[in-house]
Amino acid sequence: MRAFLFAVSTALLVAACGQPPATPEAPVEAPATAGVIEVSEAWGTPTPGGTPISAGYLEIANGTAEEDRLIAVSSPRAPRVELHEMSMDGGVMRMRAVEGGLAVAAGERVTLAPGGLHLMFYDAAQPFVVGESIPVTLTFANAGEVSATLMIRTPSAASPEHSGH
Repeated sequence: MRAFLFAVSTALLVAACGQPPATPEAPVEAPATAGVIEVSEAWGTPTPGGTPISAGYLEIANGTAEEDRLIAVSSPRAPRVELHEMSMDGGVMRMRAVEGGLAVAAGERVTLAPGGLHLMFYDAAQPFVVGESIPVTLTFANAGEVSATLMIRTPSAASPEHSGH
């Protein structure tokens, strides 16, 4: 029974990680900044089926003249937050933690979006509910801490990346 529940929870999470956002239920917030690192378009998914895990997405812009690196993410709503990457391997979707942080080149943007790079929230004590805000802190090697807020939204039911999954 435990293996069955784990399999169902994992399937729900993979489905949530790979879907684009629905039309926002709440207004989009102004970008969060620290120095010249800017975080915008931050949103997350509700916890699927009562499972204490969720996914988060955002855009990071580096307005500096030097590369910076996202080295850690934290939130008071989850004791563990990791940067993950999804990829296709022989028709099988794989999800794994990104080791060594995420480089953001000088003057460039990096987007964490369904079907690719994303944040994973583990062991949330309370469910993430549509319409609420989840605070996160992104720690960069050079810029230090940048605070942002993820608005929880329902993912779209249709997703071109996941047709047939």
